[in-house]
Amino acid sequence: MKLRQFVKIHPLIFAALVLMLAVCIFDFFINPKTAVFELACLLITALVIVLFLNKSFNAVKETVGSLNDSLSYGEGGNLSDFPLPLLVFDDTGKILWYNGLFRDYVIGANEFKYDGVGNFTGGRGIEEITNSQSFEAEIGDREYSVYFSRVNGSSGAYALYFVDNTRLKRTAREYELSKPVVLLVTVDSLDEIVHSYRETESAEIVANIELITESWFSDYSGVFRKLGNGRFICVVSEKELEKMLKNKFFVLEQVRDFTYADKKVGVTLSIGAGRGNDLNEAELSATQALDMALGRGGDQLALKNPDESYTFIGGVSSGMERHTKVRSRIMASALSETINTSDNVIIMGHKFSDLDCLGAAIGVLKICQDLGREARIALSPKTSLAAPLINYLKNNNLDGNLILPDYAEHIMNDKTLLIIVDTHRADFLESKKIYEKANKVVVIDHHRKTVDYIQNSVIFYHEPKASSASEMVAELTQYIPAVKLNAAAANSLLAGIMLDTKNFVLRAGARTFEAAAYLRSMGADTVTVKQFFNDTLENRQLRGQVVLSAYEYKNFAISVSDINSKDVRLICAQAADELLTINSVQASFVIFKTGETVNISARSMGAVNVQVIMEYFGGGGHQTMAACQIEGGDLENVKNELERAIDKYLKEID
Repeated sequence: MKLRQFVKIHPLIFAALVLMLAVCIFDFFINPKTAVFELACLLITALVIVLFLNKSFNAVKETVGSLNDSLSYGEGGNLSDFPLPLLVFDDTGKILWYNGLFRDYVIGANEFKYDGVGNFTGGRGIEEITNSQSFEAEIGDREYSVYFSRVNGSSGAYALYFVDNTRLKRTAREYELSKPVVLLVTVDSLDEIVHSYRETESAEIVANIELITESWFSDYSGVFRKLGNGRFICVVSEKELEKMLKNKFFVLEQVRDFTYADKKVGVTLSIGAGRGNDLNEAELSATQALDMALGRGGDQLALKNPDESYTFIGGVSSGMERHTKVRSRIMASALSETINTSDNVIIMGHKFSDLDCLGAAIGVLKICQDLGREARIALSPKTSLAAPLINYLKNNNLDGNLILPDYAEHIMNDKTLLIIVDTHRADFLESKKIYEKANKVVVIDHHRKTVDYIQNSVIFYHEPKASSASEMVAELTQYIPAVKLNAAAANSLLAGIMLDTKNFVLRAGARTFEAAAYLRSMGADTVTVKQFFNDTLENRQLRGQVVLSAYEYKNFAISVSDINSKDVRLICAQAADELLTINSVQASFVIFKTGETVNISARSMGAVNVQVIMEYFGGGGHQTMAACQIEGGDLENVKNELERAIDKYLKEID
């Protein structure tokens, strides 16, 4: 073995030998006899090292010979002439040998501190390397596809073959970055601006908003065109989209903060972005993404990815309330026609139904009955959170309209209509089997749209700016002439509105009070409805325990509850509401367990979008009220994950 190679591979051993030789020379002038003895020891040590290294060299030579035989490279081919860069290493990761191509093209001008194989595998360990047939590695400014092989006839020796495909990979990335992306931009609630300002003022507001949008796009390369009043289309490359995502589509915040006459207008933008291999595919995806953005309340970007998933940015404002009821009239007409063409109707809400869910279902039940169609509500009383309303129906001999989900399946036929209220996700339904059996489905919901929404409905009445599903149903009843609500239905709908608005505090717009006034005129009694919210002394005490166990995390109140009660869901939901009354708390989360499932009830006053945080756990809901269920979770782990989700949310909106 050459001295230079020995020094390079074993620098510490060489340094030790040099030091020992220096000591011998120094001792020679002081005590020659001692120096002779030390020199003899040095020679013996050097001999042992040479023998050991020679043995190692022979082992490497034998390994390389085995590798040469296993490659069978041509007739009489030499391993050094192998046409690819080649590296041989042992099971400790130590490099045993490499050919000239590897030295010239892979190592090249790169300087590596250690001679371990990890320098050339992207940091992958021996176990990861030996368990894969190939992997990608970046060495210096070059990119390689690396192929792994075991050396035949040698234990613990392996080979790596390096294929330089830097140009191919860079070309592929350039191609991906050049793919078209279509963005559809719309100004939310433009009609409301027109109705709220004078004609000259609304024209100036719209012009300023369009100027902000056009100025934002001027920083990027692409095509930007106006389609109509408050509507635009952008065509950019994937490369430009990445820049927009990096800047978090700052135009959303610019438009949201727009003021006119020193007053915040409250206008927002919704953007749908779609990727595709061609413009047609990208435009279709953008249309679906825009529908998703609007369904989630607007003021956000929805990007549809090739794997059908969505990326969202924004969605922090509550949006502008719609004052026009044109859509409600259209939906009422379509709903009555659909009901009239059905044999019977099954009405169903979400699991663990609350007052809004059951109240909306009772309102729809009255619509069906007044239209002359047989209808029933599929409900599990044992798991319902609306027990006071169920007892009210029993006391008024109306509980015969409530049936168990299993029985509902038996009375369904090909012409049965399923009307789903207060949810638009199949996984959240009281019974998924009923949904799968139904041929015709109608959805009435106010929660912000999620990716896995029900897509096969004949009517999808979705209004994320409505306070509750009960408010939406109350509006529908006003536009179906045959329907006249009785006191029981009016009380049920008013209870649903009061629950979701927290007694007309949250998300209560002008249309909410109009619906409440209409229900009052139909016989709703506020004293009766207030009794639906009464609680037992035991539940109040348990709720107090949940509140007292809370702690504050970055202006968020978090409580981990381990109380044991059949009403644990109701208690924890009420505790989450109560935590919002604490000063400086912007949102509250109560974590509790039911069986093997960990649940989170989330609430906010509107400044924080708890729906987005719950979506990290696969849940959903509304901006001020959301929840999730985590199967097989642990309370402590979920608490830690929730804190990380809060950090992620705060970072995204920062």
